[in-house]
Amino acid sequence: MTAQEPPRSHTVVFDVNVYLDVARLLGPPFDWDRFAVMAHATRAEPLPHLSDGRKDSLRAIAVSMSGSVCKHQRLQVWTSHHIDGLVVHKASSPADVALPAERRGLGWSDGQARLLLQGFVHTLVFDMTSGGTLGKVASPWGSPPLDHEDGCVYATARDAGPDEEEPVARYCVTRDVDFLRSAQFSNVTTLDPAAWVEYVRLSRRRDSALFPR
Repeated sequence: MTAQEPPRSHTVVFDVNVYLDVARLLGPPFDWDRFAVMAHATRAEPLPHLSDGRKDSLRAIAVSMSGSVCKHQRLQVWTSHHIDGLVVHKASSPADVALPAERRGLGWSDGQARLLLQGFVHTLVFDMTSGGTLGKVASPWGSPPLDHEDGCVYATARDAGPDEEEPVARYCVTRDVDFLRSAQFSNVTTLDPAAWVEYVRLSRRRDSALFPR
């Protein structure tokens, strides 16, 4: 791949806060039909969203579901044991506003939290995009300045992806402002959800211009 050529393979890792944004918007239990209704309703709304950043997270997932950035560029969503565990933990933690933000969750039942992981995250990763899991994260990356949790997400983005010689463009998508500010290494592009949506949409517009039907 030359500097002028776009990558043919993209790997994206969504931070836990992106999945939780969607869960908060839709409520329990997770349901793809409700997701589709919300995705359709918000598609034409301003980007970034003017009043609810959670809708950018939902749209970031929505543009990734096809398994391709555009016709000639595949896209895989990847996860890890660290991300999976945090999704379940945060979804099932108490939603008590008196708790510190780092301990506060969605207040869902254990069963609803497992469905969020298996029916949402794993369906997106394995079934929709033919992605995979890094499994156990050996150690965090970029920590410090990132904290341990963010460093494990970042390490997932660095190491996840197909085991092949073809170069892979790697992305980490998060709504965490400190994460975005601190995680800026050349081999992983860190974006907020709105920027990821805009990147995918722009790539598809360019592809349509180059390869009209």
